[in-house]
Amino acid sequence: MLNHYRIATCDDEIYYQDELCNLLKTYENESGNKLDICRFSSGEKLLEQYEEAIFHILILDIEMGGLSGMETAKEIRKIDEDVIIIFATSFDNYALGAFEVNALNYLVKPVDYVKLKKVMSIATAAVDFKRDQISARKRYLEVRVKNTDVHVEIAKIKYIEKKRNASVIHTSDNEYACYEPLAQLHDRLDVNKFCYVHQGYIVNLDMIQEVGKTMIVLADYIEVPISRKYYKSIKERFMNRIYVKLQQQTS
Repeated sequence: MLNHYRIATCDDEIYYQDELCNLLKTYENESGNKLDICRFSSGEKLLEQYEEAIFHILILDIEMGGLSGMETAKEIRKIDEDVIIIFATSFDNYALGAFEVNALNYLVKPVDYVKLKKVMSIATAAVDFKRDQISARKRYLEVRVKNTDVHVEIAKIKYIEKKRNASVIHTSDNEYACYEPLAQLHDRLDVNKFCYVHQGYIVNLDMIQEVGKTMIVLADYIEVPISRKYYKSIKERFMNRIYVKLQQQTS
């Protein structure tokens, strides 16, 4: 399997929904992608169970009793800006409305497999692009350095220190001085990996080699001060990480 996608279909006509799901299964087999398909018979039922990021792709029938597909899409857009929306319709005249809710495309019923395949290829590519963007945001910390946006690789950060009005990010191969407050940088990092050890220092737990009463030794024998306030919790977290690593090596 190449990738995994969660798809919701919403149509109040069972025949068309069955037909669409069969075509999606054909696409799944041909593409090698894994499709988890959830079926809904009305916009109201979809909205009842909807949560942000629960689905990657929605295929909504426009002409439904109760909430139309367009009305359903407008409600969904209030809570989920990223989900890919595709409309299914018996009429080829909904382009303007589709634009209003940032729909990717629409399918004319009865759905043609060649058209579905093309639309799904575009939709899955859009999902993959958004995944890559999210992954990049998790891998890099964007900071402003000398009026330039710089992407710092998070895994390479050893520690961050406060120097006068600046925050200096020390990595394995560079230093970056920015004017974003230390607390704000901390809020943008993974709290399970980055923590305060002193009022003016944040360290990457993965870089700690030794925890002393007044100093922490990081990779490359860099020493960073640790305050009494943080000593006990940092020591405990450091020892727990060593234990987990040893368990993984012996398992």
